[in-house]
Amino acid sequence: MMKTQILSLLFFFTIFFVKAYELTIIAKVNNEIITNIDLENRLKMAINLSKLPDETKIRERLKPRVLDSLINEALKIQEANRLGIFVTNQEVTDQINRLEKRLSLERNSLLLNYQKINIPEITIINQIRSQLLWEKLVLNVIIKNISVSEKQITETFDLLIKKSGEIEYNISEIFISLDNIEAEQRINSIYSKISSKNFLLLAEQFSDSIVAYENMANNWTRESLLDEEIKNSVSNLNIGEISSPVKTSSGYFILLLNDKRKTQKIEKDQTIYDLSQILFKLDSTTNINQEKYYKDFLSSLKGTIKGCNDLEKLIDEIPEGYGGKLGKVDSKNIERKFLNTLQGLPVGVLSEAVTTEDGVHGLMICTPITNNTYAQLKKSVEANIRKNKIDIAAQSLLNRIKRKALIEINNL
Repeated sequence: MMKTQILSLLFFFTIFFVKAYELTIIAKVNNEIITNIDLENRLKMAINLSKLPDETKIRERLKPRVLDSLINEALKIQEANRLGIFVTNQEVTDQINRLEKRLSLERNSLLLNYQKINIPEITIINQIRSQLLWEKLVLNVIIKNISVSEKQITETFDLLIKKSGEIEYNISEIFISLDNIEAEQRINSIYSKISSKNFLLLAEQFSDSIVAYENMANNWTRESLLDEEIKNSVSNLNIGEISSPVKTSSGYFILLLNDKRKTQKIEKDQTIYDLSQILFKLDSTTNINQEKYYKDFLSSLKGTIKGCNDLEKLIDEIPEGYGGKLGKVDSKNIERKFLNTLQGLPVGVLSEAVTTEDGVHGLMICTPITNNTYAQLKKSVEANIRKNKIDIAAQSLLNRIKRKALIEINNL
């Protein structure tokens, strides 16, 4: 009797254990399955990376988008494998290390941190593999075949010259293509959870944009090159603000304004210096001793002042010192004696003293000298056109792959 009871209890607990961890198939992508466990782990990772509260309401709203990401990643990996494109373990490790740096984590700590919150390392490795494989696939299939005509470059370049002096924006974006089912609901769902702190992480998890924002410092776009809807939206933002969803002909955008600035009027073969200066005024231009004193003082500073920030702090601390940031100045507007002093001067190093009727000057180049030749500007225009073409072609490729695939989705 006792033996029968024990066997009955064991059977009950076995059934309970299996049901608690029962695998269910929520999607099939060709010959590959996506299970409830895959979705759960990826959902936990997305919430953790995006720094969202782990709440049932948020989980339910994120599920369709996360599942769509898993389906897209499966398709990307399958297509890459079909074409014989692979990534090495070292490439995956390098990408994980870059992510750790962005998240301000210790090197080689990300996977361990995920293990502590019960997210298997395969969850993030699969996502990274998919990203790397897609980048290689886009390079092999799309980028090599993208061409930009001289007519396109010339027309855009002429517009750029005509509009020079206008506002330039540094923008990050989250983009949801109109090719996606329920695109409007998805963009609104993302918008409801977004902040300036988690913007880029949400973009990385959910945006349909192909090109990642690895270097925001160079992510500048002229006002005249923006779509009308995006320009109207971003022009009303303050720095650090996020737009509400913006609908364009290609899809929905959420925009983060990182910075904005007014550009200089472009002329042929400009040389632009980004300068700071310190100035000591003389009681009179004939006061040789006072001039020598300030020249010797500037000479003594050369070994201690490194960079324009140091120079500007020094100006604040010295009562007789004047000057500060001059900003970006065309070489045509710089006096010859100053230009001679700037020739060959390294960035962040104080120049030799220059005496004028205003006093004794020390100059410093804050950032590398920019030579705005028309040839360089045309290269920049071509790169921008090429990037837009790559984004559109990559999204079209993914849509074609998706249409040909056998995808079955069960109720979530």
